[in-house]
Amino acid sequence: MKIACQTITFGDEWHRNDIFGIVQAVASAGYQGIETGFLRLDKNKTQEYKKCLQENNLEQAGIHIGGNLIDPDFIKNQFDSVAELIELAKFLDCKNIFLSAAALNSEEEYKFAAENLNKLGKIIHESGLVFSYHNHAGEINNNCLGIYIYADYTDPEYLSFIPDVGWVTVGGADPAEVLKRLGKRVSNLHFKEFTQDNNFTELGKGRVNFNGVYEIIKNINGWIIAEQDVSSIGAEASVAENYRYIKSLAD
Repeated sequence: MKIACQTITFGDEWHRNDIFGIVQAVASAGYQGIETGFLRLDKNKTQEYKKCLQENNLEQAGIHIGGNLIDPDFIKNQFDSVAELIELAKFLDCKNIFLSAAALNSEEEYKFAAENLNKLGKIIHESGLVFSYHNHAGEINNNCLGIYIYADYTDPEYLSFIPDVGWVTVGGADPAEVLKRLGKRVSNLHFKEFTQDNNFTELGKGRVNFNGVYEIIKNINGWIIAEQDVSSIGAEASVAENYRYIKSLAD
């Protein structure tokens, strides 16, 4: 697997003022790829952004979108904007679209959301891209109710999964067991770390069983993506440390 960095670690201000500096910092840390939120990519600077990726030998591993899968207005907006999302992904030679959404309150809501995931995934699949769901802790609660409904009520052609093994741990499940249950539908992985009291920290400094996870996914042809929401030691230091940790698992 190749190693990428989710740029969330750099925060809102850095994204607004110097996304090219973020690209350079990610490349300097050793990563092969980068994942960025769709709303954080300036649509007026896509040429410059792509050139910056090329100059720094980085691939666009994925583009992340947020979703509300049961609100009618948000659903309409999601479908109205999917063509622009696909166009940008193809321009950046990026094959992966990752979506995360809020936890829902019932089995019925999750099934309704699964219908919308399937419809959106069909559009993305037919464009030649891969659509994958990124979980938080909420979909893992109640014996993985949400994520398993999404798996059981969507077409494997239209929806893959990029499990966040940190949030799986916080949600009370064993990441290795979730990966086994999702099987071949796992396209890529988000590696996120939590302390015992559920604060974000660098990979290998908390309670997530990355060694067990890596043994299961080491032969998957996809990305391991380091994703640390908040850094207390500085974004550049955190992303560099996270890269070194993932690399150490493979060595």
